[in-house]
Amino acid sequence: MHAGTCTLGLLLNISGTEPVVVDDPLVDALYRLIRTGELSPGQRVDQRVISERLEVSRTPLREALRALAGDGILTRTPNAGYAVTKLSAAELIQYYSIRAFLEKEVLGSLAWPSADQLDDLRDCNEQCRTAAEAGALEDLLAANMAFHFTIFRWSTLTIMVKEIERIWRVSDPYRALHLSNRDRRSNVAHDHDRMIEAVAAQDAPLLIELQDAHRASSRMLLQDMLGNGLPPGFMTLPQSAGDLAVRS
Repeated sequence: MHAGTCTLGLLLNISGTEPVVVDDPLVDALYRLIRTGELSPGQRVDQRVISERLEVSRTPLREALRALAGDGILTRTPNAGYAVTKLSAAELIQYYSIRAFLEKEVLGSLAWPSADQLDDLRDCNEQCRTAAEAGALEDLLAANMAFHFTIFRWSTLTIMVKEIERIWRVSDPYRALHLSNRDRRSNVAHDHDRMIEAVAAQDAPLLIELQDAHRASSRMLLQDMLGNGLPPGFMTLPQSAGDLAVRS
């Protein structure tokens, strides 16, 4: 095992600048409340309650709130404060379409990992498997994201990787709903096993195909949960490498 390798720094886009990796415990703690559903989509962030919950003063909390709002994870309304960004089915499917394009490009540009890096990826997946078997949703969400971004960060397309991460974080509360399904949780590590095999074989087309299928399962479930009343134009948005190839 490679202790400590299955981790993920937080990417933020503060004040319109390029996203940067930060290690802010307060931002991370606030984000965990959102990711795990303690603060749910559309819910107003009560700064008094959250400052007591996280045992921090209002000033650093406001800075953390601004940081998450700058990346679209929170929405600020004048005279109403901050709320967790709530996505409609139409917004969600657009985000998934953007992911289809960006993830295809990133996975197609990987520098294949060393043996040690591949072992690190396997460690991430074992953390996913352990969390899924224990029903530890927060641990599963963190390990699942670390698994995928371990792969994505082997690409030199760093701007695309940062944008993928921003989109993942905006939609994370919905991913938590998806992984609250026991059957789906049990499939995560199995899907990852096949991705690891594709990485070990240095088979980019297969890896892209597996990522498309992995992403589609969550998109379809979430789309059903949010409602399917979408205009025809939304239903034809590309959601896989195959869809993108047809449009090119």
